[in-house]
Parts: sequence; structure tokens; C-alpha cells
Amino acid sequence: MVNVLVCVKQVVDVNQLRISDGNIQEAIQRAPKKISEFDLNALEEAIRLKERHGGKVTVISAGSDVKTMLIREALAMGADEAYVVSDPAMEGADGLVTATVLAEMARRIKGWDIILCGEASSDEAGYQTGPRLAKELGIPFLAHVTKLELKSGKLLAERTLEDVVETYEVPLPALFTVGLEINTPRIPSLLMIKASSKKPITSWSLKDLGITVKPALKTLETKVVKSERKNVVIEGSPDEVAEKLVMNLLMEGVIKG
Repeated sequence: MVNVLVCVKQVVDVNQLRISDGNIQEAIQRAPKKISEFDLNALEEAIRLKERHGGKVTVISAGSDVKTMLIREALAMGADEAYVVSDPAMEGADGLVTATVLAEMARRIKGWDIILCGEASSDEAGYQTGPRLAKELGIPFLAHVTKLELKSGKLLAERTLEDVVETYEVPLPALFTVGLEINTPRIPSLLMIKASSKKPITSWSLKDLGITVKPALKTLETKVVKSERKNVVIEGSPDEVAEKLVMNLLMEGVIKG
């Protein structure tokens, strides 16, 4: 059996972000929220480990306004329970703050063998929360994992880099971050969605955890960057077009001669 904690973050659904008057901050506030894509991959991998070896999957989430509906979506996928810290004091929390809060949650839950995180969030993409959380808990950490296999109480973790595949044997407990390539998250059935309504969600405040937070980073401004294409059209025979394309790329500094 293996008990897995999965960290999930609520992010803005950028596919539904509509900026009509140029005010990006208001548009972000209005936009629907969802679970970060990378975290769905972490959750799917945790559920697969449970299906193969037994155990329990626990979702943990911390933010300024965590929506219960989104936590229910994670439970519908196959997680067994959830713990949430939803506190206005976490508005603008960076990776350090989030890791600090998640670490205290993990200490209180106990009994887990593995923590899985998305390697980055799909909004800020800081790549900080997973490694910082491992450091807070003092446990082994491995990033960019593309395959996990449990054998004899140890995890065989594989990750694919640019020109090499690495395989590690990692003692438990340990923390791993995963990306989109590790799996395809399942879509819950209607029966799974109904069953999720009976699964427990425990809510804590920062006061309950006995901690205060102060972000090390502060977002001063968010801008919409406008980009325009040059729309250069190259005409001629295939050889002429190839030659002109190379010359243009050289002039733009995209390639070097």
C-alpha cells in the first residue's frame, strides 16, 4: 500500500480570459478558475499508484480563496479526501509562502509515503513550490519525473532529459514533481462525480495551523504584451524562396552565418 499527498493549485483559466478594456487585473478577477494542468497530471499518477498498490490519495490545497467545487473535481477523479487552507492572507502568495503552508499541512496529516506536485503552475510557472516543500520537510526530491514504479518499498523514478533517460531508486518518504508528459488525466464519470460529494474535505485557516505568512516577492504590475507579425511573404521557386528565407533569418539575427 502507498499513501500519496497531491498538491493542487487553483489558477485562472487562461482560455477563458477576456480583456476588453485593457485592464488585465480586472479580467483575471472575473475569469473562471480551474485546477492547474500540471497538478491534474500529478493527481492522475497518484490515483494510478493507488490502483496498482492500494492505499489512499489525499489532496491538499492552499490559497486565498480555494473553491470547494474545484476540490470536488479532484475527489471525483479518484482522490479519497482533501485538506484545504483558504485564507485571504495568502493573496499574492509566492512559492515560498505556499510551500511553507503546504509543509505544515503535511506534518499534521501524517501517514503519507509520497508527495506529488505539478512541476510548475500553469499561471506563474515558477517551478518553486515542489522543491521548496521538499526542503521544508527534509525529504528526498526529484523533478521532471516521467515514470513512477513502486518496488519493494522504494520508488523507481524515471525522467527524460534532452539526450538521456535517468532512472533513480528513491527511499520513501519522498517528493516528486511531474509534467504533462507523464500521463493523460482521466475524465470522471457521472457516478464518480456523485460519489465525490460524500468524500471529506477538511478546512483550515492559517490561524489553525499556527503560522503567519509574508511573501518574499511582490507583483507590482501585470501587463498585456502586444506583438505584431511582420507578415513577410517570400515568392519564387523553391530554391529562391529557401535562399531568401535564409537571408532574412540572418538579417534578423535568428540564425548566424
